[in-house]
Amino acid sequence: MYQKLNFNFFKFLSKIRIEDLLCVMFVIGIFYYGGTQVISKGLTIGESDLWDFSLYLFPFSLVIFLLSLRYAIYGGASFQNSVYSIVIETIRDWLPFFLFLFFYEIFATSFWSAISKPDLDSKLLAWDRFLFGETPSVWMDRWVQPWLTDILAVAYFLHVVLPLIISYACYRKNKPLFRYFLLAFLLGGILGNIGYIFVPGVGPNIAYPQLYAHGLNGAFYGSVAGILDIVRAPRDIFPSLHVCLSTIVLWCGAKLGRKWLWFLLPLVLGNWISTIYLRYHYMVDVIVGFALAFLVLFLAKWLLLFEKRFRTWIERVGMTRT
Repeated sequence: MYQKLNFNFFKFLSKIRIEDLLCVMFVIGIFYYGGTQVISKGLTIGESDLWDFSLYLFPFSLVIFLLSLRYAIYGGASFQNSVYSIVIETIRDWLPFFLFLFFYEIFATSFWSAISKPDLDSKLLAWDRFLFGETPSVWMDRWVQPWLTDILAVAYFLHVVLPLIISYACYRKNKPLFRYFLLAFLLGGILGNIGYIFVPGVGPNIAYPQLYAHGLNGAFYGSVAGILDIVRAPRDIFPSLHVCLSTIVLWCGAKLGRKWLWFLLPLVLGNWISTIYLRYHYMVDVIVGFALAFLVLFLAKWLLLFEKRFRTWIERVGMTRT
């Protein structure tokens, strides 16, 4: 009996992914921090916060619906077991992406806004002025044109689309690259969210509108900006996850092939430029975003290698204990 339990324990350990441990650690940390803040400030969760949290279930619901639809069309009693395994495998494979959305959207809730620290835009602006003389979005003010604003608004919006495109392409063509991409994506989200906690800010367009002589406008800039304002967290500028995640997209896209690299390069470059032109970020946000991208790409590779060696060791130990 003991040997059987021992074997099952080691079998369980061999199935754990590094993403599982990272998510558990971050969730414990974020709820511990949020809980202590709530207790110290005497806050309560209102109805609007419950609506915010309900949005996190949407990605899971969508996947389950699509797989259920597949079962309804092609299913039958003999198909049931395979459908269950497909559902579980698919959710597990894509879980890091869902969890990134969950972690990010925490900072969009009114609940989190109530317990966040004071904005540090003044320090971020001071850093830009120390390093560059002025925050670069002020220099770009002279280039503002409605047509350019529209183009860069679309480029900025692509941060929502490009990760989905690349992750799906990797999922179909290269499963190890898919897992590497999503692990780097998750690491970037976790470390970026930690930055949002300790360095909150709203960006130069909101904090310092007086710095700019020209307003941003275009044929559809207002509509795109309105959509982005709904889905983005109000204090998500340091580091720039736009830059971090689009750099990961470009890096992994290049590993898919040269065609992907040339397809993504102008789109990602436009995405980087738009973060400054549209006055969402200070330049220090962008610099730290680049640094974070290369850090998490390195960490993801190292963690996957560590996981492989750990599984080999666990399996060896498990064999000797049975």
